[in-house]
Amino acid sequence: MKKENETSFQALAIIAEMVTKFGQLYVLNISSEDWEQLQYVRDRLEKVIHDNGYRMNYDKNIKQNIIKR
Repeated sequence: MKKENETSFQALAIIAEMVTKFGQLYVLNISSEDWEQLQYVRDRLEKVIHDNGYRMNYDKNIKQNIIKR
């Protein structure tokens, strides 16, 4: 049975997509101050994924962005 405060897998998958999009930013002109803030946001998004029992998947051979820890 799902807990009331448990984040759905679909929401976590969307968050994981957002995290992977951050990887495209390094080639763009972003100030160091903005980069620090963006890195903080990325870290927080990954924490949400980890806190729900998943981890990011960066292996392009596996289709899902997150996998169970």
